[in-house]
Amino acid sequence: MPSGYTDDGNETTPTSLNSVMSAFKAAGTRRRVVTNGSDDFDYQRQRQEEFEAERARQERLQKKMIKKKGNTKAGDIDAVLDQIKDGWQFMIEPDFNNVDLALQLLDESAQDIDMESFRHTKRMLSQALKGSVDKHYQAFAASLPHHASLLNHLTTTQTQISETRTSLLEAKENLGNKRADLVQLWSRSHQLEEMIKILDEIQRLKSVPDLLETLMSEKRLLQAAILLVRSLKIINKPDMMEIGAISDLRSYLVGQEMAHILVDELQSHLYLKSFWCESRWSAYQPSQQSFPTVEFEAELDEKRRANTPSSPIFSSSRQSRLFHFLSNLATRANDPPYDISDQTTTGTSSPHIPPASVSMNNIQASSTTNPEADSFAYIETLLESLAVLGKLGSALDNIGQRLPGEVFALVETTLDEVEERAEYTRRQNNGSAGSGTSVRKSDSVYLFFSGGRSIPLAPSMTGKNKEPPVKSQMLRLAALESSAKQADHEVLKDLFWTLYSKLDAVAQGLRVVSEVANRIGSRREFRDSSGAKPGSLFPLAEVWAPVQAEVRILIQDYVTDEQHGLVSGRNPISSISEVLRDGKFSRDKGKSVFRFTDTDLKRISNNLKPHEEGLTKVLKETMPGLVHSNTSDNLRDSIMSPTSTIGASTSASNLTLPTDDRMLTGMDQHHRVLIKPDTFNVTVLFQPTLAFLDRVVNVLPTGIDSAKASSGVLDDFVLKVYLPQLEEKVLDLFHAAVAGPESFQPDPLSTNLSSEPLIKASTQLMALINSLSVMLRTTPFHRENYARLILGVVIQFYQRCSDQFQALTTVQSTSPAGEQKVALGAIWAQKSEMTACLAELLSTPENDFLKQKQLCRQQTNIELELLGRRSIVREDLIASVRNLSALATLYRSVSWFAQELSGLKKKPSDSLTSPSSATSPKGLDFFTSATPLSPTPSVPPPPPPPASDDGLLQLPLSREMSLRFQALLKTYEQLSDLILDTMRIDLRCRAIYYLEAAMRHGNYALTYEVTEPDPYIVDLNTDLVESDDITSTSLPPKQRHYVFTGLGHLMESMLISNARLLRLPNDYGIKKMMRNMLALQQSIKTLTNDQQLTEFERAKQYYSLYNLSPQAMLDEIRKKQVFTFDEYKTMLSLQCGVDPAEGDAGAVKATDRGYNMYIIELHGLVMDDS
Repeated sequence: MPSGYTDDGNETTPTSLNSVMSAFKAAGTRRRVVTNGSDDFDYQRQRQEEFEAERARQERLQKKMIKKKGNTKAGDIDAVLDQIKDGWQFMIEPDFNNVDLALQLLDESAQDIDMESFRHTKRMLSQALKGSVDKHYQAFAASLPHHASLLNHLTTTQTQISETRTSLLEAKENLGNKRADLVQLWSRSHQLEEMIKILDEIQRLKSVPDLLETLMSEKRLLQAAILLVRSLKIINKPDMMEIGAISDLRSYLVGQEMAHILVDELQSHLYLKSFWCESRWSAYQPSQQSFPTVEFEAELDEKRRANTPSSPIFSSSRQSRLFHFLSNLATRANDPPYDISDQTTTGTSSPHIPPASVSMNNIQASSTTNPEADSFAYIETLLESLAVLGKLGSALDNIGQRLPGEVFALVETTLDEVEERAEYTRRQNNGSAGSGTSVRKSDSVYLFFSGGRSIPLAPSMTGKNKEPPVKSQMLRLAALESSAKQADHEVLKDLFWTLYSKLDAVAQGLRVVSEVANRIGSRREFRDSSGAKPGSLFPLAEVWAPVQAEVRILIQDYVTDEQHGLVSGRNPISSISEVLRDGKFSRDKGKSVFRFTDTDLKRISNNLKPHEEGLTKVLKETMPGLVHSNTSDNLRDSIMSPTSTIGASTSASNLTLPTDDRMLTGMDQHHRVLIKPDTFNVTVLFQPTLAFLDRVVNVLPTGIDSAKASSGVLDDFVLKVYLPQLEEKVLDLFHAAVAGPESFQPDPLSTNLSSEPLIKASTQLMALINSLSVMLRTTPFHRENYARLILGVVIQFYQRCSDQFQALTTVQSTSPAGEQKVALGAIWAQKSEMTACLAELLSTPENDFLKQKQLCRQQTNIELELLGRRSIVREDLIASVRNLSALATLYRSVSWFAQELSGLKKKPSDSLTSPSSATSPKGLDFFTSATPLSPTPSVPPPPPPPASDDGLLQLPLSREMSLRFQALLKTYEQLSDLILDTMRIDLRCRAIYYLEAAMRHGNYALTYEVTEPDPYIVDLNTDLVESDDITSTSLPPKQRHYVFTGLGHLMESMLISNARLLRLPNDYGIKKMMRNMLALQQSIKTLTNDQQLTEFERAKQYYSLYNLSPQAMLDEIRKKQVFTFDEYKTMLSLQCGVDPAEGDAGAVKATDRGYNMYIIELHGLVMDDS
């Protein structure tokens, strides 16, 4: 191996070279120490450290470059450069010292650097460069001309720079000299610049009218307001004031009534005058029970379905577009969407149209969408525009002043719409009725109602013991549920549901105005020309009060009858009779004494229409930007407006004429009514009113008193207006039902309700109570007062039934004084001993004959005891059989009425009263004065039940009122028992009367045998037959059986006991008595269906004793005593020809001389048996 190479073939540094290098290094070190001392030593040490660091760095680089060496070929310039960087990196550094390298190469002791490696690298570099030159020599040759051209250009540039430098020096010298003409030129140029600016401003101002017209026609009102304000600021600058050429333009800009236009636009959207507001409310649909989703809300729902938000924030806003708008309003920064002081322009030829800020992106609609489509955003734009003009405070004040008149006009417009729809429906119904079969109009006071419609029924032929076809809870007053009333109710529903839908939209608009106005007023830079405080720009509580008043008056119009109560509010002009009756000092100051006849608004509107069209045409030709498509309508609305607009301007939009009734009679002017007012209309009004008040509470802010008192409006109305009117109405209906000439006559239609006829008063009052119960179901306010009213009807009807009972049982006396007396049956029926006996008899089963016979004998004994020695006369009986028929019908009606009332009873509830129902309104004492009811504690009113009429009516009562109601039912039961007992006793008194008259006044000393019974017996049978006919049709079977039970036993007893009244009968007279008994027996069999012993065996046995001799009769007595001593004595007297009526004096006239001995023997026999 050659010297200088290692075992692997690599070149190494020779040993002699290393020795030389070491020697040179040591000599250099000694020299530096001698010459430089310690400083040179430190320098060498520092160099050594740097060299060691560089060496370590080179080693690291060599390790990193191992992989890179495989990517290049040997001999390539890149490979050589990589090798130089790896091994000779220090040579290309800026601080490289070639002397040190040479010494190191000569030093053979150096291990990392040797001469051979250096030479080898140099040869490789030379070869690589030579190869590159050989390869690219043509490119190098071609670059030489370019290099020469570049040098020429650089030379030329250098020459030009030199010349420029010389010129600058000359200019500097020239500028250093002062020249007066340059100062004048500079001043003149400055003036020209100012003139050019003014001309540019004038040029832009000239285009402002056309631009205003364009912006306003596109409904870009905010930008138009900003443009107008900026233009006014520019044209009113001091330098512009001196230019007379723009005075007309200045007058035009100053005279712009944009604030009035903005107010009119705001009014149009607040009160739904604009076409774009039609989607914010909905007209009534048949069978509507709640507010439907309007198109304005449906648009937002579609957007939500398209883009469902993932955040649950403002979940309540998902139910209303209003809250969606308010939530977005709250999340936006409260910065003005404009900068009036910004005067930057985009050019001299185009005017500066202010762009909308980022926060108003939702307010400014795109070019493809009308800004009025989103009413809430458009209202915000209008308010922002008014704030730009500085007229926000005055505009809101004007809105508050005009609100009563606008709401009045809104109601009138709704009335016109509903009236038109009602007229169209009426014509359709009339046409269909004319083409179909005619239906006879029912004259009944009540109707049978089922499934929400009336059922036409005729008198039913329901037989005994059959269930009636109709339940009593299906009864309704015809005045409330007739077809005409149903049509009226549909008109009412149409009016109130439609109107409340509009008022709900108005309330939402007012809420938007309030929120946006307060938001604008809270800005620090807010300024207004009216000087209004930011917190009082739009007091929503004060603004909402007229709407509440309008609703209250409207409800009152349809509930209050003109013939009762509040006539002054309904009729604005005092009548002559009122003035004459009341006198001038008591005249109602709320009424006008007279009014002008030429105040017909429709006629004035027709007369003004040509002038409006002419004015509109002139306005379009002169100032088209200020005229809208609905200018004529706005002008007419402003003319008919009851209040003036902003300011004292006399422009067309501010014209007002005092032609409204509201200008004559104040703000309480009532509207015309579409149907006749009726207190019972409240059943239709409550549901839409409550739904509206619920919406109002949700729309108005929670902290506002008006929202809290919204339900109080209806509550106060019910207490002060409706309940007194309802009381009067119920009072009228009650008197019409019970005070008419046929009130207590049988009702032909009642056979649909009961197997027996009922009096008209009972069915009519039951229909009234059912109607009141239906009203109670739909009324959450003062429900206890409703219950009091119903109980009052029940109490008064009981009183009238009691009076009727007294009238039917009162008999006119035949005495000269003409006094009236009560029938004996009514008197005895009220005796306690009689009442107990009859009550037990009525409750005894019909098959218990033994107990019935025992109780009938007990009643007979009580009657004979009460009768005593007196006789029953004709005046002791009920006047006629007709009265008995009336009593039977009255009994059935009272018992049926009580039974149906018990079906209305509900489980007692302590949560009946409303907060203010503890104080009963004045006038309810009419029904409750006799039976005062204690109010229950005040609790919140329960929610209204469903309005659907399912026929199941119940009367919710408090615990105290339930006890009173139960007591009333008990009194009805007692009255019905009293009537039934009176009928039974009167029939028995009739039997006593006729039998006594037949035996007292009849002729039984006959000379021949008669074939007819006594006339009095015939009369008795006639009365019994008539009574049987009456009870068969008027009483249930059990009560009819009760009336006649025991009548045969009484007759038999009277036939025996009244034998003492016979005047010397003979055999033909006794046969006549037998014929009387036979007639009575047949009558009793007919009455009782032979259910009792009606053969009169005991009476026949008694009168058969007459055919025996006195001694034979005494012999029979010795065998068995059947009759009493008096009865035997009477028969003995008849056998011996003694008149029992003459007493002891008659014994002298006895035909049998042994009469006294027979009496003594009879007495002894009876004593022995006793």
